[in-house]
Amino acid sequence: MRLRCVAGLLGCLLWSAYAASPAVAQVGHPTVRLMVDGKPSDVFDQAALASMPQASVTAAAAGEQAGTWQGVALEDIVRRACVASGDALAGRALARLVRVTAANGDQVVFSAAELDPDFGNLQVILADRRDGKPLAEDVSFRLIVPKDKRADRWLRHVTTIEVMDASGS
Repeated sequence: MRLRCVAGLLGCLLWSAYAASPAVAQVGHPTVRLMVDGKPSDVFDQAALASMPQASVTAAAAGEQAGTWQGVALEDIVRRACVASGDALAGRALARLVRVTAANGDQVVFSAAELDPDFGNLQVILADRRDGKPLAEDVSFRLIVPKDKRADRWLRHVTTIEVMDASGS
């Protein structure tokens, strides 16, 4: 009995570590997983993202030449998760956070209000192209935040976007 409990506990711990780890995209077929509290996750490949409204910005990260980045606005991806159910962002929805994770485990966080056009209107793009060309395989999807003075939130090889309630209830 004790051995079975230990084996069950070990299995739970291993599953928890696996489930909490960032998604790793398959080489040649990169994907981004969209997760929302309590709902099944969606997985987007380049074709699915290409079917969404496209955005572009001209910007440069530190040490790079300026380029035109193309992709999907993070706000459009978050809206797909029905953060505010199609209505104006208000009430508890203002406590929503958007956490973006890269393949190497790096993470950045935005508030839903920061991304919303009626509040912060921060332009953030999940880019899959630069100057009309696909990004390198080791980058796949890159988060571009052109208004940031530093490029620390410009994550490379984005694998997961999570929308979560920070209100604690």
